This record gives sequence, structure tokens and C-alpha cells, in this order.
Amino acid sequence: MADTLRNRIFDGVIAPGSHLMEISLANELGVSRTPVRGAMARLADEGLLLYLPNKGFQVRRFNAKDVFDAFSVRATLEGMCCRLISERGLEGGALAQLTAMLDEQYEVLHGRGEWTDARAECWQDLNQAFHRKLLTLADNRWLTEAVQRASQLPIIFDSKLRPHNRDASMQLYRHEQALQALEEHCRIVEALGRQEASGAETAMRDHIIANRDLLVLHLSQQAAGRTRALI
Repeated sequence: MADTLRNRIFDGVIAPGSHLMEISLANELGVSRTPVRGAMARLADEGLLLYLPNKGFQVRRFNAKDVFDAFSVRATLEGMCCRLISERGLEGGALAQLTAMLDEQYEVLHGRGEWTDARAECWQDLNQAFHRKLLTLADNRWLTEAVQRASQLPIIFDSKLRPHNRDASMQLYRHEQALQALEEHCRIVEALGRQEASGAETAMRDHIIANRDLLVLHLSQQAAGRTRALI
């Protein structure tokens, strides 16, 4: 139940600021009010819903500051992830697996033909897979859960963690931005292969902060444009 509601929020089916009605949702989903109430409480704990006394649950509105704060946390956490991997060392063919992932990313980004939405979405899927692989190699459940929590930004990502709002997130789809990200991925893997803990941590942190600053600038410009339009 929580997964269903979470996906609807991420995919924009339930809009920011919407009030969730237990009875309506229970009837729509064919369940009693109890699991709906439990799911909403869980999403409130995750920060996707707000509980308003005497009004119930409301879908939280996210803004540029939320993006800045969440990506800042991710930068620290995923930097720590790379430090843990470096200190432990890559074993069991892990370096070869990461290199193969980089090769696949290279093929998508440097392939012939026009840079289409389909190729951009393929790149985003490969990008997410790369970050998930590193979390798996770090082998720290608490770290993985914390990163997942910090990634819950409906203003940017859909339920598949792809940028869903072209107007707000187009920067992550740009070919030149993807090429830059691949270079950063390569630096991360090179540092991991050499077991340079500080270098790997810094490379990952810089990688995420670069995306953070790009998105925050774009969202801030959008907000300023809306403000001018109202004057």
C-alpha cells in the first residue's frame, strides 16, 4: 500500500499539496481504511507527507532548498560509500564489473545518431545502476537506506528515479552533462582501483555536488521567473 501511494506521488498522479482522504483511497484501492492509514503514516515518516492536525495528511511540496539539502547529504553519504570500498579493496572481480558498466555507459553516450529521450533515459538507468552497485559493494545496510531516503525527491525524480519533469530537470538529460558525468564516474572507479580512499570519496562527493548545483540553479531561476510573472 505504501509503495502504491509513494509511486503515485513520485509520478505526479497525486499532486503536491493534495490532501489524502482515507475513505476515498480505501474505496479506490479496494481495501479497508486501516492499511491506508498505516501507509500514510509511513510516508509521513519518510518525509513525503505532512500531517496537519484536524486536516489529515497532505502531500509535501518540495523546493530548491530541499534539493540542495538532500543532494548535500547524498554527497557526504555516497562519498563515505566510496571510502568504505577503497579501504576494504575491490575483490571478486568487482573492478571488472565496474569497468564493464563504464564501457556500457560509454557506448550509450558515444553511439551514433541523435541524442534522443530514449538514449537519455537509458543513460539515466545506467547511471542509477552504477550508484546502486557502489552501495552494494560498500555492504552497509544503514548507509544504503540513508541514501535511498535522501533520494526521495518527487520534484526531480519519478518512481524509477528518472528525472520526470523535463522543465525542471532537463539539465540531467543534456548530452554534454551526461558526458561530464561519465568522466566523473571514471575518476571514481580509477581511485577505487588504486584504493585511494580520500580520492574516491572526494571524486564521488564532487560528482553529486555538481549535479546538485546544476539543479538548484535551474529550480531557483524557475521560481524567480514565476515570481516576476505574478508582479
